[in-house]
Amino acid sequence: MEHRQVCPTSVATILACEKIARSFRENIYELSRVRKEWDMLMATSLNVWITDTLEKYYHNPKELIKSEKYHNWHEIMVAALRCFSILRASIKVDFKKDETFQREVFEKLGYDDYYSDAKDGDQESVFNLLKTFQENLTPDLRKSFSDRTNYADIFKRILDNAEKTAPYAACFGQIQAPGEIDIYGKREVDEIYETIKDISRIAMAYFQFEPEKRDEFNFYKVIRNLE
Repeated sequence: MEHRQVCPTSVATILACEKIARSFRENIYELSRVRKEWDMLMATSLNVWITDTLEKYYHNPKELIKSEKYHNWHEIMVAALRCFSILRASIKVDFKKDETFQREVFEKLGYDDYYSDAKDGDQESVFNLLKTFQENLTPDLRKSFSDRTNYADIFKRILDNAEKTAPYAACFGQIQAPGEIDIYGKREVDEIYETIKDISRIAMAYFQFEPEKRDEFNFYKVIRNLE
């Protein structure tokens, strides 16, 4: 049996999966128009699967997300996403005549790989975006922004948040359950996460012009309202 570390950020993600799965079932008649395999049987089975998994591998999960460690992570995530959004918008405005530079910067700093999922509340993507930014903001790249006074501050704020992620490094790479979980359990919770991420991506596109329903499938919004 493989031991895995208790991690409130991971617990928040699996609880968000549970909540999104309920929204999926509640809206299944409308969403069934999108994909033929989406029907009430599939939606019900998904909810049962998540409920059973929580009972097997998690003990009092809602208590864990009330911990100080989780609150601290949530503050890091919110602050980081705000900074990343401001930086992205600023680059698009200040360097709108240099699309090649924009593409290079967004690729180097992790936006291409992680920003889309991060802004929708994928916690691992937020973590990876922060670490990639921290590793790839080289002195040479900084010089490209040296004549723009507003960038030094935003860089510092992002790097400060990246430094704060050290205690959470063990929380990512896969959804982790407290206590003991074997290879089959690991596979099960990771499959749930991937399944819900795919559902969320399509459902958010479907409900693009219905913000209240769209938010029911947004990991960030759902995680923020778990407590």
